[in-house]
Amino acid sequence: MKKFLGQVKTFAIKHGAVLVGCAFAFVTLSANSSCTLPFHEPKAPNSLDAFKKFN
Repeated sequence: MKKFLGQVKTFAIKHGAVLVGCAFAFVTLSANSSCTLPFHEPKAPNSLDAFKKFN
């Protein structure tokens, strides 16, 4: 288990900037799009409005 956690930490250190960039891109996409599928979409948090590019 320690070997696995060490590998995860090493991966996160090496590729952390890419992971954060992808996460930020997905937040921006989800803030600017609406759900087109007929599934339940829970209420978005108020802090998500800061990433919207239009109203």
